[in-house]
Amino acid sequence: MDRRYWPYFSGFVGAMDGVHVCVKVKPELQGMYWNRHDRTSFNIMGICDLNMLFTYVWNGALGSCHDTAVLTTAQDSDAEFPLPPTDKYYVVDSGYSNKQGFLAPYRSSRNGVVRYHMSQFNNGPPPRNKQELFNRCHASLRSVIERTFGVWKKKWRILCEFPRYNTHVQKRVVMATMGLHNFIRISNYFDEDFAEVMEHTDISDTNSENDEGDMETTAIADGDQMANTRENIADMLWENQNNFR
Repeated sequence: MDRRYWPYFSGFVGAMDGVHVCVKVKPELQGMYWNRHDRTSFNIMGICDLNMLFTYVWNGALGSCHDTAVLTTAQDSDAEFPLPPTDKYYVVDSGYSNKQGFLAPYRSSRNGVVRYHMSQFNNGPPPRNKQELFNRCHASLRSVIERTFGVWKKKWRILCEFPRYNTHVQKRVVMATMGLHNFIRISNYFDEDFAEVMEHTDISDTNSENDEGDMETTAIADGDQMANTRENIADMLWENQNNFR
């Protein structure tokens, strides 16, 4: 019932993003797993809800894969991929297309730059138009997946250390730690790591795995429905902009 999101984002059913986890591979395979941060990794695609619970994970994509390729693979390979109902969606960042079931932010165009990252709003003027107001609220809502990944990696440092295991074992480590993450959250135990991250409703996403450069390589948004959904939300937010000052 947070007035920043309701009723504007009433179709929200989760936030989705990718995160990299280091992996040890044979020298001849390093090229496939080598990511743009100059290390070998898995690209893990996760979906979470507002309670910071993982609801879906595509585990073990090559570190060299772009997030959109991981999503496509998951949808094509998993018959049980949880595609949202027609009127629902996951919020995703600018590395994904704005298409059926996936609500992405506005991107910069030839007509001008549209800010998206929270750090740009925290260190700059307030939203200048409805697109930027939508992006600020969208980024704030989507930050739940970044907080979820953050507390997950902080609690299980094995995910950040140089791996001592092969790819098969490392995949199992990912799933085991995500399961423990959810168990702690569901059990309502007091946990210092969760308590610390819950103190912040917005976080800077300057270290996100996706950056402005991804916009140039991402497929053009397909489908008019999500474009209309985004426009309707932006119009409602702009009409009620006094609530966000």
